[in-house]
Amino acid sequence: MSNVYNSFANVVKITSELSTLQQSARDLFQAPEGYGLSSFAWTPHEKSAEHEWVCIWAAIGATVFAEGEKKNKPIGRLLLCMDLFRQTAPAVVRTALPHSTESFLTCVFIAGNNVTDKTYDPASLQFTTDGWPVVADLFVAHEGGRLIQYLEPGEQDNTDWTKRAWLFAVPLSAMPDRDHFRKELVDPFWSTMKNKSPGTIFSESSAACRFPLARSSVG
Repeated sequence: MSNVYNSFANVVKITSELSTLQQSARDLFQAPEGYGLSSFAWTPHEKSAEHEWVCIWAAIGATVFAEGEKKNKPIGRLLLCMDLFRQTAPAVVRTALPHSTESFLTCVFIAGNNVTDKTYDPASLQFTTDGWPVVADLFVAHEGGRLIQYLEPGEQDNTDWTKRAWLFAVPLSAMPDRDHFRKELVDPFWSTMKNKSPGTIFSESSAACRFPLARSSVG
């Protein structure tokens, strides 16, 4: 029974640490010149169900702005999804990915000037027990599989990352402090937003999860 106690103790510790993320995220994601960022707030999807004892998936979100001379223009929504544990069995049998038993933070951007919790299905930001996206068939891979783009069938693609929907995920174990958080999560996010050249968005030592999905035909 001590294992059960220790397991819950670890969950409480992790949840406590992540609960402070809402307050610190805006400082950690300090926007570069040309961009602005609102305060972060919990999304309505923060709990899967009222009867669950433990919250295994939660998200905070902030609006991203393009700065202008007269006013800032909203261009999309940044979401930080806390993917602590996965219960969804895959619909298609695939090889389990190395990160399937890891808890991670998923960094998501959804383009649009009025993105709300009604704009997206939270299931599209989640993963199955084998580590693949729940809707894997709707994603294409960039940056060696570290950056994946959501693309509806027949949807016209755009080479501008600020007009796309995309995400990447980083194991919590790779971010023991603020410096690692910035290196693994913040820097790649703003590098993508600034449309940096392919192959330069993530550092060579990046811990971001790789998803061996079909590669995008567009850069």
